[in-house]
Amino acid sequence: MTDSDKTKLVPIFNGTPIEVEMLCEVLKDNGIEASMKNQIIGTVAPHHTLDGADVLVMEKDKEAALKWVEEFKNSAES
Repeated sequence: MTDSDKTKLVPIFNGTPIEVEMLCEVLKDNGIEASMKNQIIGTVAPHHTLDGADVLVMEKDKEAALKWVEEFKNSAES
């Protein structure tokens, strides 16, 4: 994997703008830089974002971030 591949942003989670914002905070609190895609338009005009909002992380952080996604999903189900 090249350095540019490691910094490429990849989606790891899709959900409501609130879920996406909460997960980004969890990731950031655990040292993983995360950003959101479509969260504002999903709040203002949800009919324009049929797929919801996304959480994006750098490729190099994907494995660690996916573990937090599972934790997040499990805590939401409880």
